[in-house]
Parts: sequence; structure tokens; C-alpha cells
Amino acid sequence: MPELLQQILCDCHQKFHACGHQLPRRKPLVTKTKPGPGLRRKSKKTYAKALKKGRVSRGRSSTPEEQIAGHREGSAYAAVIADRLRPVLAERGIPDDRFVAYFAFAQKLGRYARNYSGESLRMAASDLVDLYEAKSLNGDVLRAIAAALFDIYHLP
Repeated sequence: MPELLQQILCDCHQKFHACGHQLPRRKPLVTKTKPGPGLRRKSKKTYAKALKKGRVSRGRSSTPEEQIAGHREGSAYAAVIADRLRPVLAERGIPDDRFVAYFAFAQKLGRYARNYSGESLRMAASDLVDLYEAKSLNGDVLRAIAAALFDIYHLP
């Protein structure tokens, strides 16, 4: 009998609403922490460990030792660029929160300086300045970085 079944379902539904079962439970504002030691920090993996575990892609033309040595040299070169970049930005009044954007420009320009020279380096640097100017970086500061760090002058 469908009418009787419908009536029973309606009664059950009203009972659930009367007891407050349809409302979500209140969550405490402060979650209770379990007693014991706090969060454990993950150990920082080195590039060598990541490469050996397969977390970093292997280069086809190099052995893992060569790839690790290349990464170490690149990290050291990036540190040198950062150390030379800080005074240039400070003298131009660029705030510290903009360092990352200018550092990315300097690293890219450093890669160009290792691969190109002469007029081709100047053209590549000019294109890079245009690209980073479009990303709202100051063009005069970019040219000053190119001159101070990589001896690239007369950029348009």
C-alpha cells in the first residue's frame, strides 16, 4: 500500500528533523592535538640522493656523477650571481621582495653568457630585457644588471 508507506516515510522524516539529525555537527574552533612529539620535519634530500632514487630525470649523455657535479657547479654559479646582484639592486633602490624576479633574469642572462658571445650575446640579452620588461621589471635596472654582472653594454 503506497499511501501507508508514504505516510510512514513522512513520519520518520519529521522525527529525524525534530531530533536535529539533518543539521551538520558543530566543529570545535581549536582542534585538539594528540599528546606526544610535534611534527617531524622531513630531512632535506640532496640532489645526489634524489637522482639515485629516480626523483630527478637522468641526463642521457652523462653519468650520475657528472650530472651531480654539473648541478653542484650550477648551484655555486647561482650563488655567485646572487652575491653580485644584491649590491646592484640595493644601489638602485629595488625592494627585497623583487629580488627573485631580477635573479631569474640574471640567471637566464648568465646562461646566455655561457653559450653566446659578442653580437649574438648582445642580441639575446636585448630580447631578454624586452621579455622581462613585459613582465613589469624596470628596464634600466635590467640593463644595469647586464652591464655590472656580464659586461654587456649598449643594449637598446
